[in-house]
Amino acid sequence: ALFIRETKTIVLSDIHFGKSTSLNKNGNQIPPYDIKETIEKLKKIICYYKPIKIISLGDSFHDKFSILNMGNDDLTEIKNITNNIKFLWITGNHDEKIIGKEKVGGKFYESFHQDNFYFRHIKTHSKILKKFEFSGHFHPKVSIKINNSRYYYKCFLVSENFCILPSFGHYTGGLDVNSNAFKKIITEKADLLILGKNKILQKKYLS
Repeated sequence: ALFIRETKTIVLSDIHFGKSTSLNKNGNQIPPYDIKETIEKLKKIICYYKPIKIISLGDSFHDKFSILNMGNDDLTEIKNITNNIKFLWITGNHDEKIIGKEKVGGKFYESFHQDNFYFRHIKTHSKILKKFEFSGHFHPKVSIKINNSRYYYKCFLVSENFCILPSFGHYTGGLDVNSNAFKKIITEKADLLILGKNKILQKKYLS
């Protein structure tokens, strides 16, 4: 997630609430605690930054039944957040047909813009003069070699015109920034902001 100090806004992407429930129903046995872990993570950054607005850039819910499959305790936790902070849910490809929006509160948008900032799920290919675009969808990650071993870290992909956010959810993975998917959409100079355990590393992105 990131914090825009001027507008006191937290921006995050690809929460994928309910992913474990969806995977378990499809025969993949994994611990069903991702919703609680992700909510606790969100509450911690809210406590630290004290935002007046939160924008979630799509795929907040893993499938259209994710809200209906949530327990009452989890729904109450989410509703407590959206009742106290202006919360904007941008629609993603996973949750474009989500059922039960009224149970989580907040407002749902296809995209949103404020001043010179645009917020959407998937990065556009066109540059808008003097506009900056925030998006998610691709779950960027990067590999770093340490002592002859390679480790993957989530990262932001940033240029003067856009920022692609890493995934926020507890069970969300990532797509290597050196993959062809990124090479097709990144056509300008950009930087990686790599999220280590104790610090952020910045390096040039080479497409």
